[in-house]
Amino acid sequence: SQINVYNAVNYGTAVTPFYTTLALWVGALILAALIKVHVDYKARFVKNATNAQLYFGRFLLFFVMGQLQSAIIVFGDLYLLHVECDNPKLFFITAAITSMVFTLFIYTLVISFGDVGKAIAVVMVVIQIAGSSGTFPIELLPEFFKNVYIYFPFPYAINAMREAISGVYGWDYFTYISKLFAFLDFLTLASLFSFQGADI
Repeated sequence: SQINVYNAVNYGTAVTPFYTTLALWVGALILAALIKVHVDYKARFVKNATNAQLYFGRFLLFFVMGQLQSAIIVFGDLYLLHVECDNPKLFFITAAITSMVFTLFIYTLVISFGDVGKAIAVVMVVIQIAGSSGTFPIELLPEFFKNVYIYFPFPYAINAMREAISGVYGWDYFTYISKLFAFLDFLTLASLFSFQGADI
């Protein structure tokens, strides 16, 4: 007999978590390509600002734009594509959290490494598309992806969205979200540490 953990009425609904997550990453990458990550040092309010203030102050712009992107993507999924969603409110919240993590991730890469950071973000999305267990179970993928996929944010975002769309199973949702927040905490701490004495 077959026991369905996540019920999906059609293929489109089943792959929505993967493609929504991908859209949020690409959206964050486009933001980093279109908007300068470094502040204008000629502005008066910059002169006495600390590196942490410059870092988080500039990120606020990326955060707001990322939240707009996530809202548009989820609205499109629900009301244009008519995805069957078990908990639309949770879907919105999950997309907002995912966007915040992805935006901070790519913003930190670009502000740290410049154009090389953008290249790293592109390489990361290619690896995560192939090995995030979004379309195929991780057990069916090559050994390389089985070993590295847990170190990327894609799998946790996809699984959290799957919970919102197809129904929450036990405490799995909170596990996936907590792991996404772990990326957020690590990025924040690493950024504050690495930018001590550096120019942003």
